[in-house]
Amino acid sequence: MPTSSNQQTPPDSHSSNGTSPINGQQFRVVRKRNRIPLSCAPCRHRKLKCNRGHPCDNCTKRGDIGACNYAMPGSRRKGGANGATGTPDDMQNRIDRLEGLVLSLMANGQPGAAAAAQAAISSSRSNSLSTGSELRLDPEGNDMIEEEPDLTREREDSDVEQVSKQIGIMKVDNGRTVFASEAHWYAILGEISEVKQYFTNHREDYRLQMERVQAAKADESPGTAFLLQGPAAKDKAELLAQFPNKTDADRLIARYFNAYDPSVHIIHGPLFQKQYDVHWMQPMETSTVWIGLCFAMMTLALQSYHRAGDEPPEYRGKAMELAHTFRRLTAQCLLLADITQPIAQILETLILHVQAEYGRSRDAEPGVLLMVSLCVRLAMRMGYHRDPSPHPQIKPFDGEIRRRVWAFVRSCDVHISFQFGLPPIVRTDQCDTQMPRNVYDDELYEDMKALPVSRPTFEATPMIYMIAKSKMTLLFGRVIERVQSLTDPPPYEEIMKFDQELHEARSTHPPLLQMRSFPESARDPANLIMQRLGLEMVYLRSLFVLHRRFSARGRENPKYAYSRRTCIDASMQLLDHQATLHRESQPGGRLRSVKWYISSLTTHDFLLAAMMVCLDMYHTMLAERGARKPTSAPLPPAETDLAEDRREEMLRAVDYCITIWESLQGQSMEAYKASRTLRVMAEKIREHQRVMQTSMGSPGQQTQQGGSSAPATAQSLQQPGPWKSLKGPGFGIFPNNGLGHFASEDDLPPEQSAAMTLGMLSCGGMSPNPNFVGAALPQQQQQQMSAGADRKTNGGVGCPANMAGLLNESAE
Repeated sequence: MPTSSNQQTPPDSHSSNGTSPINGQQFRVVRKRNRIPLSCAPCRHRKLKCNRGHPCDNCTKRGDIGACNYAMPGSRRKGGANGATGTPDDMQNRIDRLEGLVLSLMANGQPGAAAAAQAAISSSRSNSLSTGSELRLDPEGNDMIEEEPDLTREREDSDVEQVSKQIGIMKVDNGRTVFASEAHWYAILGEISEVKQYFTNHREDYRLQMERVQAAKADESPGTAFLLQGPAAKDKAELLAQFPNKTDADRLIARYFNAYDPSVHIIHGPLFQKQYDVHWMQPMETSTVWIGLCFAMMTLALQSYHRAGDEPPEYRGKAMELAHTFRRLTAQCLLLADITQPIAQILETLILHVQAEYGRSRDAEPGVLLMVSLCVRLAMRMGYHRDPSPHPQIKPFDGEIRRRVWAFVRSCDVHISFQFGLPPIVRTDQCDTQMPRNVYDDELYEDMKALPVSRPTFEATPMIYMIAKSKMTLLFGRVIERVQSLTDPPPYEEIMKFDQELHEARSTHPPLLQMRSFPESARDPANLIMQRLGLEMVYLRSLFVLHRRFSARGRENPKYAYSRRTCIDASMQLLDHQATLHRESQPGGRLRSVKWYISSLTTHDFLLAAMMVCLDMYHTMLAERGARKPTSAPLPPAETDLAEDRREEMLRAVDYCITIWESLQGQSMEAYKASRTLRVMAEKIREHQRVMQTSMGSPGQQTQQGGSSAPATAQSLQQPGPWKSLKGPGFGIFPNNGLGHFASEDDLPPEQSAAMTLGMLSCGGMSPNPNFVGAALPQQQQQQMSAGADRKTNGGVGCPANMAGLLNESAE
C-alpha cells in the first residue's frame, strides 16, 4: 500500500453510532494540516522555483506581475467533502483514505461493507473527473467557504488548461497508427470502459464480418488505385475510342445537370455546352482533361440512376458496371494529362472524380482523404486561395469560376478532415478568396469586362445554397482551428462568443433555406428539404465541436453546464433528423425520391450524436452508482439535472438509431460497427435503470417506459402510433411507443478500428426540378428580406442555365 500521511483512527468504543460506517462516524481520517504554500500561485501552477519576491522573478520575466499572489493562512484551499482534487498529492490522499476504509470494512466483516466501499470509490472517481464549484463545504465545520477571486481564477484557468490538453487519441495496432481528435466518435467511445472491453473480446467476429462485407463488394476495385496505380492509357485516341455515342452522352450529361449536388456548382453550364458542341465537330482537338471531365460527369449520372432506382431501360442492371468503367477512364485521363501540372480544368475534373469515389461506397474511404488533400494542394499551387481581383491577367469570368471552385475545395477540406478526426489543411489566415456571387450562369460569359452585381440572398439562384453552405463551413473551420489549438487554447469566454456567432450565422441563412419543421415543408420538394437540412447539419456539428471539450465539466461545474446542455440538445436534434430521414425515405415517404442521397448523408454526424447521448447517460449512470445509498437519499443537483422523462427520450432515440444501423449493416461496416457499439451501451444503461428502479421500489415502471426485452424492429418502429416531437428546431419525430430495449447477445462483434464514416458532400441537397415553383415564404421570413425586395418571391431554387436543349432534356 502506498505510504500516506493519513492515519486511520479506530472507532470509539463508547460511540453510540459506532455501527454505521456509512454515516462516517465509525472511522475517522485524521489529516495532517499542510503547510501554507510559500511559492506564488503562478509558480505553483507552472511548477517553477519561486524566489518569493513581491513580485517574484518568474512573474516579472513573464510580464505577469498582477497575478503574483501568495496564499494567506485564512484563504488556503481546503479539500471539501464534495470538492474535486486537482493535484497528484490530493488524488493520492483520497486513494489512501479509500484503501484504508475498504480494509477496515473488510476486517470487521459488517453487512453491506463491500457495497458501501464500492459506492465510496465510485463517488470518488466521479468527483475526480472534473473540478468542483466555487462554493464548497469546510470538512471541519460544515461552513460554506467562498474562495478568493485569485484562487477561483486559478481553478478556471486550470480547467481551460486541462481541457486544452485533450488533444485526441492515437490508436496503435499491429504497427498501424491512426490519430483522431477528441471530437471524433471513436474518442468518445474510448471513454466507456465496458465498450472497450467488449471490442477486445470480439475481435474474431469483427474480422469475419469484415470479410463478408468485402466479399459483397468483390466486384468493386479500390478507387484510389485508379488514380495512383491504375493502368495508364497509351494516348488520347485510346480514350476517345471508349467515349459513348452522342445519344448516350447527351442522356448522361443531361442527367448530371438535372441531379447534381448544388454544393458542387463548379461547372459553368453555357461554357460547357459550347465546348461540348465543339467536341463533336472536332473530337481529336479536345483536350484530354476535358474528356476526363465528361467521363466524371457520366460516372456521377450513372451512380444517381442506380441509387434512385430510375435507370432507363438501356442502363437497367448495369448502371454501376458502367460507372466503374467511366471512373477508370477518368483516372486514365488525369494520369495522361499529368495531374501534377496546373493546367485548365484539371482541378474541376479531379473534384468530380473525388465526388465519384466518395459516392461509390457507404463507408469511409481513406483514399478519398488523400485525394482531397491532393485537390487542396493543387488548388493552392494554382493560386486559388488568393482572390483574383488584384491580378489583371485573370479575366473576371475566370476569376468568378475560381471563386466557386475554391469555395468547394475549402468546404471539402473542412468536412473530410473532420470526418477523419484531423485538422483541415487550409488555415483561415492564409487565404483571402472572396465568396462567389449570387448570380445565374447565363449572366456570366468569357469576354465580360466586369462581373454583375450579386443578387440579394432572398433571390434563389443555383448558387444560393453553395454560398450559404460555404459561409457556414468557413465558420465551422474557424471553430475547429480555435478549439484544437495546442499553443493558445481559447478561454471559455471566447467559446461563448463563437456560440453567439454560430446562432447569428444560422439566423441569416437565405429565407428559402431557413430550417422548417416537416409539416411546414409539406409543399416543398424533397431536394429543397435536403438543402435546408444540409445547412442545419453544419450548424449542429459546429455547436457540438465547439462545446464538446467542456461538456464533461458541465456535469459538476455550473459555469460549463451550458456546454453540456448544448451538446446534448444538438445530438438529440441530429438523431431526430436521422429518424425522420430514415422513416420518410421508405416506400411511400416524402423523401423516397432522394433515398440514394440519404444513405450517405452525414453518417458520421449521426454516429457522433448517438455516442454523445450514450456517453452522457453512461456518466450519469456512474454518478448514480457512486451516490446510491441504502437510505435512498436524493442525489446532488448536478446528477439529477436531466429529468427521468428526458433520459427515457434519449434512450428511445438511441434505440431507434440502433434499428437504422442494423438495417444497413449487411452493406456497410460503419453501420455494423455502429449498431454493435450502441447496442452494448444501451444494454448497459437499461440494466442500470432496472437496478435503480428496483432499489427505489418502482420496478413496474421499466416495462411501461420501454423496458421490454424484445428488440424493436424496423417494421414495428414504422407503425403508426402516438408521436412525440423533440426539443429544438428539427423536423423529425421519435415514436413514443414500440421502442423496447434490445436484449444482450454474447457473440456481438466489436468496434475494432477508428472507423471514420464519410460525409464529405453529405451536407448538401440536390438540385430541384427546373419546373418547380414552391409555395410563398412564411410571413415571418418575408419580414427578414431587405426593404427593396417588395416583389413576390416564390420558393423555387433556380436551376443551371439551359444548354441549347441538351440540358432541357428530361433525365427521367
